[in-house]
Order: sequence, then C-alpha cells, then structure tokens
Amino acid sequence: MLINEVKRAIKSKKFLVIILMGLAIHLLSGFKEIKPYIFFNYNAPDLNTPEAQATARAMVTKALNKYDVWFSTMYFYIFAMPILSAFPFSLSHLEDKEFGMIKCIDARVNHKKYLKTKVLVNGIAGGLAVALPTVISSIIVSIFFKGSINDFSGKGIDGGIFAQLVIGNFPLYIMIHIFINFMFGFAYAQIALAVSSFIKNKIAITLFPFLFWIGVSTIFSALNINHFSPMLINQFHVVPEISLGEIIIELIAITAIFAVLFMFKARKRNIYE
Repeated sequence: MLINEVKRAIKSKKFLVIILMGLAIHLLSGFKEIKPYIFFNYNAPDLNTPEAQATARAMVTKALNKYDVWFSTMYFYIFAMPILSAFPFSLSHLEDKEFGMIKCIDARVNHKKYLKTKVLVNGIAGGLAVALPTVISSIIVSIFFKGSINDFSGKGIDGGIFAQLVIGNFPLYIMIHIFINFMFGFAYAQIALAVSSFIKNKIAITLFPFLFWIGVSTIFSALNINHFSPMLINQFHVVPEISLGEIIIELIAITAIFAVLFMFKARKRNIYE
C-alpha cells in the first residue's frame, strides 16, 4: 500500500504542477532582486568615462554572484512553502471518503495501517513539494551564476546559524537548507491532512497551513515567544538567533500533534458512524 500511495502522490499531474509553481516562485524572487543589474544601463550620462564604466561593471558583477542570487530566490518562496506543502496529498483522505474508496481499502487493509500510511506519504509528498523546487532552482543558479564568497553582500550574516558554512562549504549548506525545507513541508502537510478530517472545503484545507503559519506567528510574537515563531523557523537563513534545535523541536511537534489529531479523528468508528 505504501508504494502505491507514494506513486499516487508523485506521479499525478498536480504534483508536477506544484513543483513547477514552486520553481516559478523561486525564479521570480531571484529575478526581482537581480533585474536592475541584468538590465543595467551602461550608457547612462554619469558613466561616460572608462573608469566609471569599469566601476559600474564591477558593481554589477559583484551583485550577480551566485551567493546573492541564491539567497534572493528565497524571498517570496518562504511565503509559498506552507501552501505548497498542502497541495500534493493532503486531500487524499477526503477524496477516498468522497469516492467510496475507503470502504474497499478497509476491506483489504487494516484501518490503522491505512492511517499511518496516509500520514507518512502525505509528509513525504509535502516535503518533496517544498524541497524539489529549491533543488532545481539551486542547480540553475549554480549553472548560470559564479562569483567569489568575498563579493557576497551577506557574507557572515545570511545563512543564520549556518553562516560560516555558507562561507566554508556552500554546497553542503544548500543541502542542509533543502533538508530543512523538506522537514518543513513534511510537518505542514500534516496540518492540512488533519484539517481534512474535520471539514470538506478543499480550498480551506489547502489554505489552513498558511493561516496557521501566519496566525500562530502573530500570537507568538504578541507573547514574545519569537524563537518558536513559525514565520521565523522557515526564515532561519536570515535569523541568526534561531537554533537548529528550535527548528527541529517545532517541526517535530507540529508533525506529531497534527498526525495524532488526524489519526484520532479519522478512526474507523468516526468514518462509518
């Protein structure tokens, strides 16, 4: 059942569309930041000397280094992550009930095993939906942009707790960042799955992880619990105060709470009562 559910999640056209949407958001974010430099006007009146031209070209080259470009691709993406995580598979349980498939499944598979499989596959699909666009975007940036770490405007700052890793081993930093993105997608996909066991409105279900991200962040900010603010957790690369332990604790807590909530609400007796 696990393999079939994974295939159902990642072989769907919806999954491909989500990956492309995530990639488009990455690229749009990067383009927004580098657009002034790509279309820089070297014929401006104040650049009428060879020295001024050389200075301008050096400035543009420095701004278009791979480090600045890579971090700029995250600008809009952090807002899309909660929504992207919900799209691939969080509606599958609701669809199983709507189309009567769950009765056929329960006739062949233990219901608890079915629920555990849903949680696992939903998390994997949500994690991949968030992580894969970053993987593809990182490959594109590495192909088309070069540059020295010394030209990076965020040197020693961007990367948060991993800022020194950005300087020492940027490819390893990217892999760690992508893994944290995967964990984020895994956790937030469980929010939508749990909500799908309470309501049938598909738009509300897919938007709920984003509303949770905004709402809980607002509450935590008012209570001055900023280190566990969801909005800061997936912006760890620009918030050096957020530790790896805090990221892991929050994402595991979200995963556990909403997975348990789903398994409790989607119990066999609740479905057939």
